[in-house]
Amino acid sequence: MTNHILRTFRLDLMLAELLVKDLTAEQMTQQPHSLINHPAWSLGHLINSAHGVFQLLGMESNLPEGWSDKFKAGAPPNPDPAQYPSKEELLEEFRSCHDRMSQALPDISPETLAQEHPNERTRPYFPTIGDHVVYIMTAHEMDHLGQVAAWRRAMGLGPAK
Repeated sequence: MTNHILRTFRLDLMLAELLVKDLTAEQMTQQPHSLINHPAWSLGHLINSAHGVFQLLGMESNLPEGWSDKFKAGAPPNPDPAQYPSKEELLEEFRSCHDRMSQALPDISPETLAQEHPNERTRPYFPTIGDHVVYIMTAHEMDHLGQVAAWRRAMGLGPAK
């Protein structure tokens, strides 16, 4: 099963890179037609979520200063590009998160993944650590990357190529 998860995870990374490769710094934070989650916030949020999984698994989290508050769930995206890391910084950290998680996942024991989720508020959605890890690596990433794909259409940019 791990190989299937990692294959999807690699596809997520490829799609993320395609979705933003042709965007300017200004476009990364535009909010057309009242679409709130722009590409800069979406990538940052996925990075923030990956670091949350690192912590959940007892791995080191070296999330850059200030990113946690800026990209947490419910944080309002800002249309000012100066308020965000560059596209290159976001992609570099996104790739780093993917590399770290891809290397770590095969070595995480089934016993660790089967442990009850330590956060009582999260447990109704993700009863185990493994449930949360797989969600963040697959459905959560695709949800936000789908938002970026819809954002591209709203910007009149068409599909990523």
